Amino acid sequence: MAEPYVVTVVPTFQEADHIERCLLSLMAQTWPPEQHLIHVVDGGSDDGTREIIAELAKKSAVEGGPEILLLDNPNRFVAEARNLSLEQLPDEVTHVLEMIGHVWVPPKHIESRMNEFDDLEDELGDDGKKIAGIGTLVKESDQPLKMIGRWVEATLQNPLASGRGQFAQFTGCQRTTIPPFTLYRRTALDAVGGWNPEFITTQDSELNMRLDGQGWSLWRSDASYCHMAKRTSVIGWLRFGHRYGFWRTKHIRKTPQRASILEFLPWIGLLTTLALCWSGYIVTGYPAWQIPIAAYSVVLLLHGLLESFTRSQPSLIVGVPIMLVLLHTTFSIGLLDGLFRRGRAAKDRVAK
Repeated sequence: MAEPYVVTVVPTFQEADHIERCLLSLMAQTWPPEQHLIHVVDGGSDDGTREIIAELAKKSAVEGGPEILLLDNPNRFVAEARNLSLEQLPDEVTHVLEMIGHVWVPPKHIESRMNEFDDLEDELGDDGKKIAGIGTLVKESDQPLKMIGRWVEATLQNPLASGRGQFAQFTGCQRTTIPPFTLYRRTALDAVGGWNPEFITTQDSELNMRLDGQGWSLWRSDASYCHMAKRTSVIGWLRFGHRYGFWRTKHIRKTPQRASILEFLPWIGLLTTLALCWSGYIVTGYPAWQIPIAAYSVVLLLHGLLESFTRSQPSLIVGVPIMLVLLHTTFSIGLLDGLFRRGRAAKDRVAK
């Protein structure tokens, strides 16, 4: 039986601040370099990203590390980048590892995850042959962060934001349909034709729904982890919320079974408040429209207090509620925008 051969795919665009750390972490893997190829698929960066990649490709070749190939992605976006890599995979490739240019991993990342893949296959027996991929744990950035950056990190892992999804903190190995930075079986990707380029964001969720629909299983495991640089400005946070809401609507229209009532709670709360305001209903001497506003405010405050206590960061008492309100607002506007507009959302892929 041939040895497993892994291709790591790194879509990039304007990643000069982080791509060196990303590639150095991949070059330092304990997985045999002759069984590891790195595809960096760039969307036309002009900030020095391509020059950094070229230098590290030479360095890796001299030091006996994995081969680094720089591929061009004229259409810039992630799904297209991964499909370009998929089209150029050597015949011997057995697994494809998703990465992005502002993520970095520990030295045993690929080794640990391949071992987890083998262990899970053995545990599941015949069903192990239908494992499409296993995601990993996304930890907070280990870089120094200013106040807004710390607020973003705390909010992303909060259950009122996306803490149940890509940034969920978990233990062990568990089945899921939202595995972050997945190590895929190549045959599974080939079976469904790769990523759908219609999706700029949520392209992984859309892919995983097609895999699940064809009988493949998806998992996530804490056998390893990655660090991810996130947005560190309010403007970047606003764009993030809108973009994910916009493309979430596109995804739900294609796969309605992925819809969650939680995603529509801000709209439900707003419409309820307006209805109560219009009715003039009174509860214990107060206008009833104040009740949902008060309840929302109390929940936000409690989550701010919890995050502040858990992380020993007093500013989160205010910061988490602020960031949650901004996220809920922009995400909800994005959901509505996605119903009516076919245009592409703001290009905020760079973690600024």
